[in-house]
Amino acid sequence: MIDPSLFTLDRLLATLLDDRHGNRDRWRKFTEIVPHYMPPHPSSDTLPKCVVRFGNSFLRYSHGPRQGFFWDAYGDDMQTPELALVALLQAPVPPSLIDAEQWRRWWILEHPAEDHE
Repeated sequence: MIDPSLFTLDRLLATLLDDRHGNRDRWRKFTEIVPHYMPPHPSSDTLPKCVVRFGNSFLRYSHGPRQGFFWDAYGDDMQTPELALVALLQAPVPPSLIDAEQWRRWWILEHPAEDHE
């Protein structure tokens, strides 16, 4: 059994979010887990949900052919902050952090037969 007293919350989160070990995914530090999120104009039957937010984007999960997490204008209910943290650890980089040059490189890779001048 793993002894919980071996861990401090700050060090555990820093390790999970890779904040002290290379800063590869430092953007995760700037995300929010909002346990009781309500949309700006909720209807009378809207219930709060636990979401992961980065700026104006929310984390969602696709159950279709290309399954996985992605960022969107609407977020999925992650149910608990713990499950939201697990989802965040699997999330891709938010598209808002990718600069124009990286988008251009991606386009060239995805469309090799086209003129890219």
